[in-house]
Amino acid sequence: MKKLIICIATAVLVLISVAAPSVAEEADVALKGKVHYLDKEDISLAKKMDMAAQEFKKTGKGDVYFIGYAFLSRHEIHQGRYDESSPYVITVDEGKIKRRRAYRAKSGEISSTEEGNEIVGLLMLHAVSGGKTHIADVEMIDLNNTYDFDDIPLFWLGEAENDESFRFLVNAFQSGDDRIRKETLFVISSHVHPKVYEFLYTTALGDYELKVRENAIFWLGSLKDDRSLEDLKEIYQKVDETKLKKQVVFAYQMSDKTEAVKELVRIAKKETDQKIRKEAIFWLGHKASEESAKVLRDVVNDTDEDSKVKESAVFAISQLPTEQSVPMLIDIARTNKNPKVKKQAIFWLGQKDDDAALKFFEEILLKKK
Repeated sequence: MKKLIICIATAVLVLISVAAPSVAEEADVALKGKVHYLDKEDISLAKKMDMAAQEFKKTGKGDVYFIGYAFLSRHEIHQGRYDESSPYVITVDEGKIKRRRAYRAKSGEISSTEEGNEIVGLLMLHAVSGGKTHIADVEMIDLNNTYDFDDIPLFWLGEAENDESFRFLVNAFQSGDDRIRKETLFVISSHVHPKVYEFLYTTALGDYELKVRENAIFWLGSLKDDRSLEDLKEIYQKVDETKLKKQVVFAYQMSDKTEAVKELVRIAKKETDQKIRKEAIFWLGHKASEESAKVLRDVVNDTDEDSKVKESAVFAISQLPTEQSVPMLIDIARTNKNPKVKKQAIFWLGQKDDDAALKFFEEILLKKK
């Protein structure tokens, strides 16, 4: 595999099509300060990690150091920047990786693309305590920016094979505490690797802190393909916790696939837990489809339905596109026998800047006179 050039964006693009100079030759463009290059191609990632630990030990200074490398990610990482000449200074504060600049920059941004396959950087903060070293924090970085390591040394390992990187981070996840699991979960899920699905699926069903399992479901939903939808269905059937079921519902709404809408419809119709049903109903209101509109209408018109659930359905209807929502809200306001439901429909009609809604209000106001 070609070695990664750590430099400005144009150089990264060149990497795709032409042979590139070594990282060690070009990395001074993007990495400054106490940077040590351990990026030989013929050495495994695990061996480079050991070399970094040994090199740091030789310095005899401090109890923290950074290890960094690049890998192929399904996500793009974009961090705001003002002045290209002003690098991000990488420091540590209370055991966490911190980036700062002389000029205030816009907040970092992570965006997922359909194509994926973006080379990104990974920083890992290693802490030495009692003769043992552990990973204290991790952070993905935009390789189009410049980073300064003035205070704490960085051992840069070059570009890692995704399989090696994936296996290393899964091991760190399994051996770490809940905080490290939360930090590494997104990084692992970002890897372009066939076992990402299995990892997120087993984590969602595993014996981990609830927040970790919720995050696993979220990142599984972000994959937005047929396999992730099948995994989400199984997770929904196997978990008992309301929070986890609601997270599956949220994951469904991230997908535009018909199967995801069908699952939201099924939950809205058949789920016995009202909190989960209301969640599904809420997100159906964000899906501009005939099927979702029909389900919401049926919930409102069901005489045996709970009033609170009906009111949730009215709100969801109000979130549909105007051409769908206004006629439905007018019909509810005119014909529904539940006073609270009628009141809700009238309220949401009042939020619509629409001629039909205005005509409806004129009609009922004139009748009162």
